[in-house]
Amino acid sequence: MKKLTKRSLVAAFLLAGLSSQSFAAESLSEAFTNGKVKGELKSYYFDESYDSASISDNSVWANGIKLGYVTNSYKGLSLGVTFQSSSTTSIDDDAGKQNKTMNASGSVLSEAYVNYKYKNTTFKGGRQFISLPLIYGSSSRLIKESFEGYFLSNTDIPNTLISLGKVTKYQTRTDGLTKTTNSASFTNIDTNIGDVGEFNKIGTDGAISLYIKNNSIKNLSIQAHYVDFIDEVADLYIDAKYKFSGEYKSFVAAQYYNSNYDDNTIDDSSFFGYKVGITLVGINLHASYTSTNDDGNVNRGIGEKATASFTSATTTTANYTAGTDTWQLGASKKFGNLTTKIKYTQSDAIAEKNDLEQTYFALKYKFSGALKDLALSAEYTIYDYGNGNESKEKNELRTKLIYKF
Repeated sequence: MKKLTKRSLVAAFLLAGLSSQSFAAESLSEAFTNGKVKGELKSYYFDESYDSASISDNSVWANGIKLGYVTNSYKGLSLGVTFQSSSTTSIDDDAGKQNKTMNASGSVLSEAYVNYKYKNTTFKGGRQFISLPLIYGSSSRLIKESFEGYFLSNTDIPNTLISLGKVTKYQTRTDGLTKTTNSASFTNIDTNIGDVGEFNKIGTDGAISLYIKNNSIKNLSIQAHYVDFIDEVADLYIDAKYKFSGEYKSFVAAQYYNSNYDDNTIDDSSFFGYKVGITLVGINLHASYTSTNDDGNVNRGIGEKATASFTSATTTTANYTAGTDTWQLGASKKFGNLTTKIKYTQSDAIAEKNDLEQTYFALKYKFSGALKDLALSAEYTIYDYGNGNESKEKNELRTKLIYKF
C-alpha cells in the first residue's frame, strides 16, 4: 500500500505537468537533447598512522567517477540521474580501518528523480542528494552519500523557503557503514564485503522532515529543521547568523539542537553553540564554542555530513556526546588559486579518555587556463585523544585530485 501511495503521488505530479499537453516527440526530444551532463573524475589517497598500535596504520588509494545528467525543463518537468563508481586501486589496512569510509569497489545509481515546478512550488521525488542540517550526505570520500525521498518546497512567503518531505532510504559511502556508526539508525544487510554503499531502509518507517529558512531581516539568516525519525527520535535544529556591514565581514551566530527519544531508557538532550568571525588583511578568522547537555547524547541526524556543529572538525562525534564542551579557532586565506586553512579544536568530555584535540591544516589549489577544471587538495590532521595514561595519538593525511567536467 505504501509503495502504491508513493507511485500514485508521483503519477499525479506527472499528470499535472503534462495534462492538456501534446506528447509531441519534438518537444520531448528537446527536453532530452538540451539536457546537461556533468561529472567528476576523482583520485583519492588517504594515510593514517597511530602511535599506540602499528598494526592499525593504514593507507588506501582509490579512483572513481561521478556522472550526472539532467533533462531540460519541459512544462515544469525535468528528470535527473547520477551514477557513481569507485575502485580500491591499492590498500594496506590489516585492521580494516577504511572499511567504513574508503574501501569500496563497485557502482551505484545515486540519483534517479523527477522534479516538477509549478509557480513557486517544487516537487522532487526519488533518489537524490540532500543538503539539510539534519539530513546531509557526505562527499568527503570517493562515493557521495545519497537518499531516497519525496519533498515539496514553496517560496510564496517573501524571503522564506518551506520544505516538507519524507526520506525512506539512505545510501552509504561503503557497505561497511552500519547503524552503530551513524547517528540515526538504518538497515544494512550486506556489510564489509568491500562494495559501495547501497540504499538502506531508514529506521522503522523513514523520517519526516520540515525545513524553514527566512531572510526577511537584512543581514540576518534564520533556519530551522525538524526531523521525526519515526518510532526512534525527534530532532530539532535551529540557527541564526547576523552579518555586519562593512569591510571586515564580521558576523555572530548561534545554534541549538534538541533530541527527544521515543525510548524512555534513553535520556533526551540538547546542545548550544556560538560563533563569531571577522576578516582582517584578507584572513578569515573565527572562534566557536559548543556544549552538550550532561544528561544524554544529541542525535545529529542522518548522513555523515549531518554535522552542523559550529565546532565541526575532521572528527565530529565527540561534539554531540553528553557533557562535552568544545572550543575551536580557525583561519583561512586565499593566495590567488591557492586556498589555505588551519583549525584547532579541543573537546572536553566527562570521561577524560573521550577528550580530543585536533589540529587541522588544509591546502587546495585550483588550476587555471587549460586545466581550469582540475583541483588538487591536501588535508593533514593531528589527533590527540585522552589524557595521561589514557592518551593516544593519530596523524591523518588526505589528498584528492578532482577533475570536473
